[in-house]
Amino acid sequence: MQQENSKLLYKTIGNLITRLREERGIKYTDFCYENDIPMSTYDMIVNGTTQATFFNITKAIKALGLSFEEFGALLDKELPQNFMNPPD
Repeated sequence: MQQENSKLLYKTIGNLITRLREERGIKYTDFCYENDIPMSTYDMIVNGTTQATFFNITKAIKALGLSFEEFGALLDKELPQNFMNPPD
């Protein structure tokens, strides 16, 4: 169950970063180049690969002009209800 939740979390983070980048009209290659994020790293993030590090995810969040708190609030809306507090 924990592994499934981890995969869902990473995939949701990747989907949200992609959506926010696209809403801002930033091309994939420009986003990577301007923020010194290797394309392979960005691919790991947006594909929900659990190999994406917290540092690189945070770097992408900051590149979108968001604080971690702002991103967290958006992420919370994307995740299933009670994701962080599943019933016993």
